[in-house]
Amino acid sequence: MSTVEETRLLAEGMAAAKAGDRARARELLTQVITINTRNELAWLWMSGILETSAQRRDCLVRVLIINPSNEVAQRGIVALDAQNASTAPAGLAQDQLAGSTSGLAVTCPFCQSQADGTQLDCTACGENIILSCPSCDKPINLWETTRCPCGEGLRHYIFVPEGIDHEGLGQRYAMAERWEAAARQWDRALKEGSHVSMLHRKLAQAYDKIGRGQEAEYHRQVAHG
Repeated sequence: MSTVEETRLLAEGMAAAKAGDRARARELLTQVITINTRNELAWLWMSGILETSAQRRDCLVRVLIINPSNEVAQRGIVALDAQNASTAPAGLAQDQLAGSTSGLAVTCPFCQSQADGTQLDCTACGENIILSCPSCDKPINLWETTRCPCGEGLRHYIFVPEGIDHEGLGQRYAMAERWEAAARQWDRALKEGSHVSMLHRKLAQAYDKIGRGQEAEYHRQVAHG
């Protein structure tokens, strides 16, 4: 389907959600996501019409995988976690309840610091703690597992406590034609200072694929310089 069709379905889905027709909105937004799994607005609106907090949170995490700076999704996750904490068993420790109002308190698998599970990266060591599955695009919470329910495993790229093989993981995303995710991983690998020329070539390829020509040309020039 064309981008025009995607835009039309998104507009109709948003209108249905505003009108309170959740069933119709879900049907239309699902069609949008089928066309483009990285449609940020579709996932954001979908988070507002699903029934359970777990489903809504999953949608918001997907938004943050696409755009880590989306403040609406960030606030939505914090609100959901606070709501869940308010219905927690009476025996739950008060410090756990307090921590949940500012995010989902988790332990970073790499540096063992307390991290915010609503963020893609650990604020202490900077390593990724949430990754998107190369096969199905679902979020994988690394503090819980390295395997997606679809069967895709990332354990070959995750080394505790050393960190992530960003170059290798980027290649896995590239094999799945997930070029934005590949570029993010290769950019992180480049900052680590290994295989510099090759990574510039890979980044040029990735940016070409996602239509960011100026950045692609920059990396090509550096690679050949």
